[in-house]
Amino acid sequence: MIEEYATVVSVIDGRVLIESERSSACGQCQAKQSCGQKAISEWAASKMTQLEIDNPAKIPVETGDRVVVGIDEGSFLKVSALMYLLPLLLMVLLGGLAEYLEYAEATIILTSFVGLLVGFSGVKLWSQRLDNRSRFNPVLLRIS
Repeated sequence: MIEEYATVVSVIDGRVLIESERSSACGQCQAKQSCGQKAISEWAASKMTQLEIDNPAKIPVETGDRVVVGIDEGSFLKVSALMYLLPLLLMVLLGGLAEYLEYAEATIILTSFVGLLVGFSGVKLWSQRLDNRSRFNPVLLRIS
């Protein structure tokens, strides 16, 4: 289970609205003082993200409570692989098919781009279907 700390913003009908800070790996990096990415990561980490989550264990929480939320690692890895690999795979396959059919270079590039867009569209449609499945959504684990 991948866990993250968050703050409860509100509780409505068994669903909990939480607010979590985006975190960056830069905070633990040894080279953070001399790295050019530090300013960008600090800016991104300062942004807050709100998310409505399930409370399957019916843990009594109130606004302002600090809680731990989690998501199944296997589900997270599957969705991540889908999101990153499907568009790239379709781009390479369609570009390779266009090259195999000996189309002009501009057509190969355009076909590859179309494959990438089709992959992104496929990920969007698939993610909408997965959105209602509880194993792909974060849940409230405990009060920290």
